[in-house]
Amino acid sequence: MTCPLAAVGRPRRSGFTLIELLVVIAIIAVLIALLLPAVQAARAAARRISCTNNMKQIGIAMHNYADAMGGFPPTAVGKSTPNTEQFGGWCAQILGFIEQPQVYAAYNFNLGFHLPENQTAVRTVMSVYICPATPRPPTPVAGVVKFTGSNGVPDMSLSAAPGDYFTARSYAEPWLPASARLEWTGALDQTVHTPFQSITDGLSNTMLAYECAGKPDYYVGGKYIHGFPTPSSTQAADRWWSHGAWAGFMNMRIVTFHGGQDDNEGPCVISCHNGWNGVYSFHAAGINALVCDGSVRFLKESTARPVVRSFVSKAGGEVLSADQY
Repeated sequence: MTCPLAAVGRPRRSGFTLIELLVVIAIIAVLIALLLPAVQAARAAARRISCTNNMKQIGIAMHNYADAMGGFPPTAVGKSTPNTEQFGGWCAQILGFIEQPQVYAAYNFNLGFHLPENQTAVRTVMSVYICPATPRPPTPVAGVVKFTGSNGVPDMSLSAAPGDYFTARSYAEPWLPASARLEWTGALDQTVHTPFQSITDGLSNTMLAYECAGKPDYYVGGKYIHGFPTPSSTQAADRWWSHGAWAGFMNMRIVTFHGGQDDNEGPCVISCHNGWNGVYSFHAAGINALVCDGSVRFLKESTARPVVRSFVSKAGGEVLSADQY
């Protein structure tokens, strides 16, 4: 008689062999490697769209301000003692038109943004003034510059929230001989309102605001150089921080760039550096720029100097087309 159990074989184990497991892991790694650039590109595109929306909100606020006040705001208001840079810039003036009445009410336009009395307002982080692609945290930064005469020194007991959007005072070519030196005036005036009719190149042909992101940290060509307040000289302190707080004088000349800081002679204009007179973003291949008609355009890094100059100029008689950007 045969035992029934003897006919039953040993149960076969199911599972992956080591080689099969390694193959599966390799396939997953390849899929992740293929997917990661797409995810990063999608995130970058989303940040650029968010930045564009910020600028559109600023454009709407600028136009509502102009409707109420008879023109775009001046780039600085307040008593000019000792330096107009220390008083309310255009970002502070349009607070009431970007749904920030509390911050506007807390800001004393008779006092400089750098004074303790305005700390409540200027420390407020304003997401509409910050490009989400900027690697710097959107938190207040200590070291607001206080002017003594013509230079300034950082006061580490005071802080202010940064901003990434500037208006162009002008486009300048300071390296030319004095006899040939010209400066093309930007859309906004420093002290008075700018009515639409004074922008004779047309609202759709003139830049109103642009990105110079990442301040008060310093970047050159996508590379982090140093943070604030690493520069110890009073001139350097003025350069990095008095232009960088959203409540300050967010208005600069635009010049071309070649090598180091203040080397204002060369072919580069866009995303060269974010220091004095820089035009800079953390988007791939260009910057967002707000146009006086309220639209937002993307200026490629390859945009030629004469095109940038014509776009900045409000009364140069230039005619621009979209394919020039």
